[in-house]
Amino acid sequence: MCIGMKVNKNLIGNLAILLAERCKPLSHTKLLKLLYLIDEEAVNRTGSPVTWLSYNVWQYGPVSEDIYFSKMEGYNKLSEFVRFDTLPDNTVEIMPIAKFSNGEFCEIDLEIIDDIIGKYGNMTAKQLVEITHAKGSLWERTKTAHDIQFTDSNKTSDITLDFAKLVGDDGFRKSVYYATVENIELASTLV
Repeated sequence: MCIGMKVNKNLIGNLAILLAERCKPLSHTKLLKLLYLIDEEAVNRTGSPVTWLSYNVWQYGPVSEDIYFSKMEGYNKLSEFVRFDTLPDNTVEIMPIAKFSNGEFCEIDLEIIDDIIGKYGNMTAKQLVEITHAKGSLWERTKTAHDIQFTDSNKTSDITLDFAKLVGDDGFRKSVYYATVENIELASTLV
């Protein structure tokens, strides 16, 4: 379990509810991409992601394993918040099972979430994959730096995206990022 799921489960669950309510229909792949884009935008703006999920470099873009495996029966870490329904065409649709609560979010988080939903919420999962794969994206740079080659039989990797690379030399965002890393790691020892 990644640190984000360990310390931010309620926040992530409520975010999944919100996305399922506002981005209908919300496929599993679209959920994965929107969560990533929210975290990426938050790091770009503030220096700190919203969810603190870990994202690995997989063939179809950044993937949080905690969210990916939640679609499998018995592994839904968000079972109090959403369910993962497998449709006849084998796509997985996310359905809210609880009411959204914004109590876990600060004002800037909600602003970023609204902006990402406004910009990407009506796009297809395929369009979102193309965005996360764009030349110069963190996914593309990490894939290239680690010379990750995907094949029909190899669609995943254990390489995790490093959001610190998004803050670059921006002193303020860099200090926010590393201070928040320290705080979130401390919080995870208390859970």
